[in-house]
Amino acid sequence: MTVLYFFDLFGTFAFAVSGALIAIKKEMDLFGVMVLALVTAIGGGTTRDLLLGNTPVFALTEPVYIYVSLSAAILTFLFANAFFRIHSVIMIADALGLGTFVCIGVSRGLAANISLTGAVILGVITGVVGGIIRDMLAGEVPTVLTKHFYAMTCVAGGILYVTLYRLNVNHNTVMLVTAGFIIVLRLLAIKFRWHFFKAKQTKALPGR
Repeated sequence: MTVLYFFDLFGTFAFAVSGALIAIKKEMDLFGVMVLALVTAIGGGTTRDLLLGNTPVFALTEPVYIYVSLSAAILTFLFANAFFRIHSVIMIADALGLGTFVCIGVSRGLAANISLTGAVILGVITGVVGGIIRDMLAGEVPTVLTKHFYAMTCVAGGILYVTLYRLNVNHNTVMLVTAGFIIVLRLLAIKFRWHFFKAKQTKALPGR
């Protein structure tokens, strides 16, 4: 669990940086950068805890997540050009964080004795809600709905997790295999620009 905790904090940092970068692109001030970094990093986990009835939520009982998020925001604000240049590194870190977040979300759901389907949904929520809040605050269509197979990566990872869980595979092995699967799938989706099915656009909407 020590390794998982490290990747959890690492992923929190990466998610916070992604939120801060969006804020800087939108020409927000330092406060806006900190807000977007924070909601991106802890929004999913907070929503998960609220749905499970776990209050106070994790970020309030373990403020290290807030400290990591705000530190990432300030560093990104101060060295924005450097962070934009190492965008590929940030994407890799984001993938690591996504794999960890989904695993934690699913495991928390199973620990709460909810259904397997509910556990998968909680894993997806933990992984994507922060980014959805970030994009909405930035006035953008949420990336998770449009690009790079993001949400479906989480769904696939969640299904893999509960499948291995039902097969009574060792918990640490389940975590490792599922996180690795999500990370690899996410990076492949970025590299090859995979997208989920989209409807074909017509030249004019009906009635116009």
